[in-house]
Amino acid sequence: MSGFQTTTILLVITTVGLSLSLGDPFRWIALGLLWTGYILICIFGVALLKLNFFVTAICRGDSTEKLVALTFDDGPGRESTPALLEILKRNKIKAVFFPIGTKIKVHPEMIRQIDQDGHLIGNHTYRHNWYTNFLISKPLNREIQMAQETIAAVIGKVPAYFRPPIGLTNPHLRKALKKQGLSVVGWDVRPFDIGTKADKVLKRVLKKIRPGSIILLHDKGRTPADWAGLVDELVNKIKARGFGFADPERLIGKRAYQTPEEGNRKEIFLFLQGCFASGSGWRCLLRPFASKLAASPYVQRALKEPVSLDVFKARPSPKFIFGLALMLFSYVLGWPMVGLFTVLSGYFRDPALLIIGPAFYGFSHLVFLLGIFLTGRDCLKYGDILLRWGLHKMVEKASGRKT
Repeated sequence: MSGFQTTTILLVITTVGLSLSLGDPFRWIALGLLWTGYILICIFGVALLKLNFFVTAICRGDSTEKLVALTFDDGPGRESTPALLEILKRNKIKAVFFPIGTKIKVHPEMIRQIDQDGHLIGNHTYRHNWYTNFLISKPLNREIQMAQETIAAVIGKVPAYFRPPIGLTNPHLRKALKKQGLSVVGWDVRPFDIGTKADKVLKRVLKKIRPGSIILLHDKGRTPADWAGLVDELVNKIKARGFGFADPERLIGKRAYQTPEEGNRKEIFLFLQGCFASGSGWRCLLRPFASKLAASPYVQRALKEPVSLDVFKARPSPKFIFGLALMLFSYVLGWPMVGLFTVLSGYFRDPALLIIGPAFYGFSHLVFLLGIFLTGRDCLKYGDILLRWGLHKMVEKASGRKT
């Protein structure tokens, strides 16, 4: 449960309590202060990523060693990115880039070069518009998904890192990130480098840096010569203070790209969600269970293992067949018998016959349990095979490919 959800629940409970326990005018004063505080908390939650109010964000990495990581947003740029990559290569530093989807479309070769140089690439939305944080669930998910697909089409990898534009979050972001298998990577050092002179950027970074720091810079707004001076001096001064540059994945503590198993999880989640998306009423209530089902250990393990129906070619044991027959026969002894003896009781006008129906119904449960006992482990084995086979088919239908 996010901080936003917890705060909202507490607000509702407190509002009800104050409304019932206080009289006018104290009730309205207390409620006014309460709701004002709630609005202020939400405003800070939107603007301050490290509060983890709407989503959980990794704003600082492993602090046990004096290591830091560089991250670059809003690229790629025609001149800035090649110069930046050359400087990073010269200093033997691996960084994380959060490019914008529309710029990736224009400069796919630069994204490939970033990947080939060993740097990591995260999702920074497709358009990076000022209104992105005002989008609700479906448009926001589409914005993030388009960026995922654009990156995957260029480098063949699906990012697992996400950085919200301008660092703003909202109540709908958590659901969209979960659907796309993304984790938020923030920062704890932000020098506001766009349009700022190099010496001020250096001063701000060196003032805030500490073990595990994630430094936010922008891959735009500087000439190649500016980049050379800024990054070279920044690296030298950081190293002079006894810090090193970590492998970003190691420092952050999460893989930068999604594994095939995580991809299968997302595919089956989208398929299950789609099964209920067009419905209404009770189907809408089942949508939240799609993600839980897709995330369960059984489903994840079943998708990893190959499955075959060849076992059904062999004839089952007589014990299994007899047990299965008893299970099917128990349904005949249940409600049909209740209905039959209810009709007979009315026809013959004999109330005693009404007792026989429920007796048969109770007896049918004993027959069913005996059937389960006889089928034993074979029943579990066949059921497991059919369920795993069905899961593979669902993933194939969702992804359009063989599992």
